Amino acid sequence: MKQLSKLQKQRIVLFICIVLVSKFVYAAPPLPVHNVEGNSGVFITGTAYLANPADGNSIFGLPSVSASFTAIGEKDFQSLAITENIWGNVELGYAAERIGLGDWPADVQAVAGIHVDNHVLMHNFNTRYMIIKEGGYDKKWMPAVTLGSHFKWNDGLNDIGKQASGLCDALGADHDSGVEFTAVASKTITSWLPKPLIVSAGLRNGDGIHTGLLGFAGERRTTFEGSLIYFLTDKLLFATEYRQKSDLIDQCSMGGKDLIKAENDWFDACLGYIINDNLTVAGGYANFGNVLNHQEKNVWAIQFKYEF
Repeated sequence: MKQLSKLQKQRIVLFICIVLVSKFVYAAPPLPVHNVEGNSGVFITGTAYLANPADGNSIFGLPSVSASFTAIGEKDFQSLAITENIWGNVELGYAAERIGLGDWPADVQAVAGIHVDNHVLMHNFNTRYMIIKEGGYDKKWMPAVTLGSHFKWNDGLNDIGKQASGLCDALGADHDSGVEFTAVASKTITSWLPKPLIVSAGLRNGDGIHTGLLGFAGERRTTFEGSLIYFLTDKLLFATEYRQKSDLIDQCSMGGKDLIKAENDWFDACLGYIINDNLTVAGGYANFGNVLNHQEKNVWAIQFKYEF
């Protein structure tokens, strides 16, 4: 796949910024957006707030859908997600994630003479439950708290493992599925700054390697993640996120090439714009550190989310 030049990336970001700052006047913000794993949140982390709850006494809210596209330096990534809200405090979500492995198969071919597939697909099945609503128990300071369980299945890891003669198993990526558990707290603060600030912090327990896109280790770890979201205007938001990585795969070098590097924590900064009652667009820049054979510190992403 042809990689975007630096100038092309700059033009795309400029276009995103123009869209984001265009002046529209609508109401009822369709927030939060989706993270790429099919949960309500930002790009790479979740919030305790759930998307598109039902009106009044209805049981089912209307679904929310999103499409995310990311250029990860030498690689590419796409995600399609859908969530459904039930009773206002339950969220069911699904996301299909695809990562193109860039020149990693070529590096494997060069040093080992082995052909491997150039992409993997991961399916995410999510259930989240808001156990405490914001301001619950008559405490104004009480954040919203949401618990989640997430089943992930990597469709492609087994094929690559067989093609690479067991290399994935030997390095620790010896499972093609895993279950994660999350706990996230979110609080909207209106007294500190001129506009609302949303603070979220969470814990994730699982065994995913690069969130599961590169397999699962069978050895569980608990990691931290969080985000800050600030309303620059009623329609324009700035967000920044941090996600700790578990680094469960062994490093591997062959023939003078680094095929597998240690995982690094992820962080990003992004802008989101509420175009109307249904549509939100977000664009951002991220640093993902090492991903397989390269450092990916120049990651660009865009997402479109629609609430019915």
